[in-house]
Amino acid sequence: MNDPTLQEIKDRLNVADVIAGYIPIKKAGVNFKAACPFHHEKTPSLIISPQKQIWHCFGCGEGGDVFGFVLKYENLEFRDTLKILADKAGVKLPSYRPENKQQQDEKEFLLRINDFAARYYHKILISSQTGKAALEYLKNRGLTDGTIKRWQIGFAPDDFHALEKALATKKVSSADLVKAGVSAKNERGQMYDRFRGRITFPIYNYFGETVGFSARLLKENPNAGKYVNSPETSIYNKSKILFGLNFAKEAIRKKDEAVVVEGQMDCIAAHQADFTNTVATSGTALTEQQLAQLSRLTKNLKFCFDADAAGQAAARRAGELALKLGFRLKLVILQSSAQSEDQQLAKDPDELIKKSPGLWEKVVSEAVWFLDHYIDQADALFPPGSVEQKMYLSKEVVPFLAFVSDPLEQDHYIRKIATRFLISEKVIRDQIKPGNQQISESPFAEASGDRSADKLISKTGSGLLLQKEVLGGMLFFLDFIETIGRKIALEDFEDEEIRKLVNIWLKSGAKELSVNEHPLAKEAIFMLESQLGELEGNREILRKNLEKSFALFKVSALKRRQQSLQAEIKAAEVAGNKIRLDELNREFADVLKERSEFEKNL
Repeated sequence: MNDPTLQEIKDRLNVADVIAGYIPIKKAGVNFKAACPFHHEKTPSLIISPQKQIWHCFGCGEGGDVFGFVLKYENLEFRDTLKILADKAGVKLPSYRPENKQQQDEKEFLLRINDFAARYYHKILISSQTGKAALEYLKNRGLTDGTIKRWQIGFAPDDFHALEKALATKKVSSADLVKAGVSAKNERGQMYDRFRGRITFPIYNYFGETVGFSARLLKENPNAGKYVNSPETSIYNKSKILFGLNFAKEAIRKKDEAVVVEGQMDCIAAHQADFTNTVATSGTALTEQQLAQLSRLTKNLKFCFDADAAGQAAARRAGELALKLGFRLKLVILQSSAQSEDQQLAKDPDELIKKSPGLWEKVVSEAVWFLDHYIDQADALFPPGSVEQKMYLSKEVVPFLAFVSDPLEQDHYIRKIATRFLISEKVIRDQIKPGNQQISESPFAEASGDRSADKLISKTGSGLLLQKEVLGGMLFFLDFIETIGRKIALEDFEDEEIRKLVNIWLKSGAKELSVNEHPLAKEAIFMLESQLGELEGNREILRKNLEKSFALFKVSALKRRQQSLQAEIKAAEVAGNKIRLDELNREFADVLKERSEFEKNL
């Protein structure tokens, strides 16, 4: 992509307006402030500069321009981010020539094949005698014409070569049909339409492109599975796709909550009833990649899997993964505690929504916290105080606590279980301790004695933040290098881009480092300017704060060097290399002494 096009997109977009489309922002002088979506915080520390068209978080160190924000928030490749922002800016992208043009061209061709198949099957469903029975079935299931059209539901004729013939007129080869996943070959190498005789549900990627299908038998056949799904292809990876996310993403972001169900019909029925923040796993296990997609939209999940044993087992597995990834998780229970006649157990969300959309809304709003549900099950399933009850808690509930990242929440559940079931807190804490315990194997690990520097580094933020502050100091105070003098070293900088900029500065000075040509340098200066504004223009205090940040930066770098030396010392001990061992021990002592000197200034 050429630079003029990127610049045109940036010129047409206001970084504050784009970010405001994702998170709430508030005016703060000439800038804007917001709670950073990239780390947990209570006090807003993300600053947005409309004047400089950049943003920076003083909590975690992330920052950049409008592309950087959308790229990270949406968790996309640059090319996909470019498409989003070009659409927002109304800029037509020039023809794109990727490094592997053949591979990219093939993907685009396969997308066109799947899109054609979806339209072809949809047309058969709604406007041909062949699709009449399938259309009646869908209407009997409660789907409206608008829903069928929106989701482009279709019907594949019970013909081995219908789609193949239709695409032959478009010069599509048999090999391409197999690559796209719409056709397959039998044991004798003969081609056939993969979804023949089935109702087709197109599977869309995040951008609404057709990447595959899930197809349901119209007529029961004991020799065939009820559902057939597209195979893995270069455009379809089932572990990365959540059914309905292309339609649900804006509602999820707006409501700050996603409801996850199992089946396509569950998801479609929910959307038809205006519960548009619903997605489906399509009957497969929820994966880390799928949760990663949801995490950029919300951290609040409600699971509603089928009420059968398989659905409940899937909920447990998915819950463990979601807790590990820091989601706030609830379960939608399909049976009211009241158990009145109209509130009996439904086997799935589709059935409950048909019975009453209002009842579905009620059970979703009354979803219970994931851990609370399993704690309550201990009382519902076992006699109070029984060995069986305690075994259930030990095996099925307590292990979840190890995945709860918030220490206050974890402590709440430990106390709740201990008090309610008369179990020692120590027993519970000991059971989850291995998952949280960090054991130092090195005799040097606590050699410095004073851990205050570590606490300061933790409070200050990530190493990236400190690296940017040091770079900003070098650019903002041109004599700052005199203060830090020979104490600075290129290897202290972990971030490769920052290291490159520092190298340019050290070799050539500020004259050769054009801030406007280096967005990272621009952001580093913006950091210092924002801090100066908070200090009401007091450059002396800013300078002192910067010197403290440099000390923290060096302590962090020296700590990494200590850890590296520990590994080398262990290797030398194993090899019995006494000469090398003496050298490493002397170097370790020197690094420890230098670290102690910097820690004295904190």
